[in-house]
Amino acid sequence: MVKSVVECSPDLTWALVAKNNVFIRRSRSATRQKCFRSFSAEPTNLTSEHKFKYSGIAASTPVGVNAFKYPADYSKKKNPTAVAVTVGDKTSKVAGIFQQQAKAVAGAVAAARPDLTVPALAKLSSVQRGLRVAAKAQ
Repeated sequence: MVKSVVECSPDLTWALVAKNNVFIRRSRSATRQKCFRSFSAEPTNLTSEHKFKYSGIAASTPVGVNAFKYPADYSKKKNPTAVAVTVGDKTSKVAGIFQQQAKAVAGAVAAARPDLTVPALAKLSSVQRGLRVAAKAQ
C-alpha cells in the first residue's frame, strides 16, 4: 500500500480540524453555555488556547517550548532546567540560566514566527517555574 503526504494551506487545515480534533479540551458544562473557551493540548501550542494563531497543527511553522526529556540512564544533576524548543521540524535543547535560555528562545522564535515571541517567552517562564519546583522536590 502506498501512502502519500498531501500538502495543503494552513487555512484549509484549520477549517478541517477546528471543530473536532484529539487535542481540544472542553468541560461538559461549557458546551451547554453560549460563551465558553476551548483549550488545546497540542505540544506545539504556546498558550493552550484553541485558536488558529497558536495552533501547531495548522501552522506552516509550528513553535513549541517544553521541558527537555532526558534519556532514562542520564543524570539530571548537570542541568535539571533544560528546555526543548521546537521550531518547524527541528527540536533543539536549550540549557543554561534563564536569561541565556530566554535569549536563545527569542532568537529562534523570532526567526520563524515573530508574532509568537512574547507567548514563547511566557511559556518558557512557566516551564522553568515548574522545573525549579520539581528539582527542589527531588
